Amino acid sequence: MADGTKIEWTDATWNPITGCAIVSPGCTNCYAMKLAGTRLKNHPSRNGLTKDTKAGPVWTGEVRLNRQWLDQPLRWTKPRMIFVCAHGDLFAEGVDQVWIDHVFAVMALAPQHTFQVLTKRPERMREYILGMSSRRGFIAGYGALVRGGNLPDHYETAYAAVAKPLPNVWLGRR
Repeated sequence: MADGTKIEWTDATWNPITGCAIVSPGCTNCYAMKLAGTRLKNHPSRNGLTKDTKAGPVWTGEVRLNRQWLDQPLRWTKPRMIFVCAHGDLFAEGVDQVWIDHVFAVMALAPQHTFQVLTKRPERMREYILGMSSRRGFIAGYGALVRGGNLPDHYETAYAAVAKPLPNVWLGRR
């Protein structure tokens, strides 16, 4: 996670989820996989997410929730363009739906930022977005806790935020 990045089309990266699995030939050139298996392989958020092969590091399919970073965008007051899960895929098979709900709760509570969510699993993304309204209460409840406790005004703010598509969240395919 970085406030500032060399990626020219974004201002910051936010990695509440790290790890992934190979799903297409394009994954061969994944910079996040290479970083997780080389320079960052001993970092607690990346340790064990890749295995060494003759071709270089390869994702194991394990994914990890980094709770310590979940509320990071709420601490950034200056608006930023934020690449979500630059070192993983929010919609990877092993990512628990509750984890996705937590990420969306934080994005709903940070309307000053624009979140860029890219995935190689657009089918799962679509399914999640279409079913999001049925989990609105849970998402709002988590948002209220993150925002400062389970107070009715925090819950209502979060509940209202996820009532409609989030205009600050851009969804796309990698």
